[in-house]
Amino acid sequence: MTSIEQRRTLAIKQQQRVVDTAAPMYVQACPGAGKTRVIVERHLTRPTTGARRGRALVSFTNVACAEIQQRCTKSTRGDLLRFPHFVGTIDTFLWRYLVRPFIEPDRRRHRIDSWDRINAVVTVRGKSHDHKIRLSDFQFRHDLDTGQCTAQVQQSNRVYPVLRQLKEEGLVQQAEVEAVRIRTDYARHRGYVTGHEIRVLARHYLRTRHADVVSLLRTRFEEIIIDEAQDCSNLDLAILEDLRDGYIPLVFIGDPDQAIYEFRGAEPDSVRAFGATLTEPIELTGNWRSTPAICQTAATLRPRRFARPADDPIGDHHDDAMGVLLIRANAPSEVDAAVTTFIAQARDLDIPAEQQLVLAHAGRRLPKGSASSSQPPASPAAARVAWAAAVLSDSPPQRTRDVAYDILERALITFWYSDTDGATIDVLCDRYGLDRIAFRRQAARAGSRLPGVDQGTFTEWCKAANSVLKQHPPNPGQTRASQSGSLRAGTAKSKAPRKVAAVSAGGGAGEIRASVIHQVKGEQADAVLVIVPEDDRTTGMVDAWRSGEHPPEVAESLRVLYVAVTRARRLLALALPDSVYEPVQNHLKAEGVTTLTAET
Repeated sequence: MTSIEQRRTLAIKQQQRVVDTAAPMYVQACPGAGKTRVIVERHLTRPTTGARRGRALVSFTNVACAEIQQRCTKSTRGDLLRFPHFVGTIDTFLWRYLVRPFIEPDRRRHRIDSWDRINAVVTVRGKSHDHKIRLSDFQFRHDLDTGQCTAQVQQSNRVYPVLRQLKEEGLVQQAEVEAVRIRTDYARHRGYVTGHEIRVLARHYLRTRHADVVSLLRTRFEEIIIDEAQDCSNLDLAILEDLRDGYIPLVFIGDPDQAIYEFRGAEPDSVRAFGATLTEPIELTGNWRSTPAICQTAATLRPRRFARPADDPIGDHHDDAMGVLLIRANAPSEVDAAVTTFIAQARDLDIPAEQQLVLAHAGRRLPKGSASSSQPPASPAAARVAWAAAVLSDSPPQRTRDVAYDILERALITFWYSDTDGATIDVLCDRYGLDRIAFRRQAARAGSRLPGVDQGTFTEWCKAANSVLKQHPPNPGQTRASQSGSLRAGTAKSKAPRKVAAVSAGGGAGEIRASVIHQVKGEQADAVLVIVPEDDRTTGMVDAWRSGEHPPEVAESLRVLYVAVTRARRLLALALPDSVYEPVQNHLKAEGVTTLTAET
């Protein structure tokens, strides 16, 4: 049998090939393959001085960009993060180099990262009351042939209650049509653009000013690296096709098996097809992250037509004999018990709480008391402010803290002024002559004085919160423009403030983290519990898993499960309902995967 040293040597040779090979290049990297390290190693080959052209390192998330930046800094190559190079998200790259330089002189464009920046809301008139959904809770797609824009409500946890009501009243399509209308109005008439509009504009300029765009890119960059390529939408791929046809060297690196944004138009077959137009794929198959059982489980989740041997476990846990833990869990109470069992197993392996992770496809499937609080409620405004107060009373991650302060700014300016929707806080501060930094500080001070969310009713909380906002005018002695900006409890008047804020006070999961799977892409943990729910789709998904034939209606669900499974380093646990427990257990055993069972 090949020794671990020989296997690691082979994996390092695969990595070095990616470092040394000239673009264009297509790289398929398995989970835990050290993809980011390889990208940085390739970047480190750049000379420290004298280069007239740079390299663009483009990814889909700020997390991936931050990791690249940290590795370059650690290697004392801060020059690789500065001109003429670029390290950042695809949205920023497209805006900076394919859109902003070509905007017509008589047009104004305001780039925003979310429609929440202008408090954009879609209102649909229902039978008894209006239904409100934030524009940011819709996903937009662009038809490459007709140019038509369509919208789809995202199936997120915070949207679930209103989406259920829309379905009951047959208003989903009406809401999606209205979302397109509102988005078009903000983009065309007010100049606001998010990532979707930036892509549409980038392709427009590539079609109408192709020579100018290509000339700018070829003058600035000698190659462009696209990380997490499996996240490319059909619009992203169309843009990259134009760049490829303009003879711009591309390095296209990703794992199509982790394509979990099909609702954005990210289709793994299209990603593979585009990569194949560059070169034959270079494969990174050495997994430096996970145990053999985890690698084997991941291999069983790939469709038969793309089946390949399990990735080679070559990291610190390459000889770990730990099997996959299977736990029965049907009702929500049993899911809570499954978490307790998982925690006990992790503790037996000396895995600390901060390295334990509970995952589910949807937030409502997470165990009670452990649901992620990283997303504020969609509405009403008072619930969002209560969420901000609740998370700021803890020690949230910086990103969550920033969202909370954004909500407080919006609440404060809406309390004192009228007609604030449809504009960013920057624009509003400019409109009303407010110092931008001073206003943020004022909102933060107001937030620190908001009442706690564990006492009284929500009506009482709103009354106290309004008193706080009234004590923090943007200008001394200012008079309110109207009463419309006051926080109102609405139908939640008798509920507990924490329940309305949708922020857990802690519970069965203790200190461990719980999250939806889409939010942990690119992350890892020593111990991972994946909750597979009891619903109508689960049986079909497991049937497809066992057969290897992945029809479109379940293919993405299996890729989401693949992403969840491959986050684990040492312990992987699956919480399964009775309806699929034995089928999954038998399938894993048939595929040579060691399994363990546990009673809750």
